[in-house]
Amino acid sequence: MMDTPTSGLASIGLFFKEIIANPAPVGAAAPSGPILGMRMAMQVPVLKEGQHVVELGAGTGAITTQLLKSGIDGKQLVSIERSEAMSSHLRNRFPLVKVIQGDASRLKKLLEDDHGIQSSSVACIVSGLPLRSLPTPVVESILAEAQSILPSGGRFIQFTYDIRKTPNPALSAFHRRNTRVVWMNFPPARVDVFEKP
Repeated sequence: MMDTPTSGLASIGLFFKEIIANPAPVGAAAPSGPILGMRMAMQVPVLKEGQHVVELGAGTGAITTQLLKSGIDGKQLVSIERSEAMSSHLRNRFPLVKVIQGDASRLKKLLEDDHGIQSSSVACIVSGLPLRSLPTPVVESILAEAQSILPSGGRFIQFTYDIRKTPNPALSAFHRRNTRVVWMNFPPARVDVFEKP
């Protein structure tokens, strides 16, 4: 991982540039904090050889950093990011991680057809996407893709700034395994861990 103080500053600058240019897809007032990323990374199961973790909405790499620090091999991490500028930043910052620029609502095609990664190798999906602020058809498409890719017992880890335990109807196809509020994030966020039945 090529993470330096200057890459951290570049990440913050890029984040604010992207949020000013197009706030809806970013869906946050500030980059995710390290404790939030660590809390999400702790929920990723131990990977077997040949398995992958897919990160949706990797942004500038705040959660990516914590996934790698938790011991996930960069070669087993696939980060999906819609923004061209953020994707380029991620590739420079994390050269071992497979960074794919694209739309998460086309996840299976992005992995298999465009990049030769078998969707059956995906053990876990970690999502930083703002599911509560994206249009319903987009959310339904993203979650249908996740549902089709994950094996039975596969985890879908999502954070939200809605810290109430209000169920998100879009996630009803998954079983909620646990939930925890991360107060040491700005703003506070809730991490939900779902499993595919």
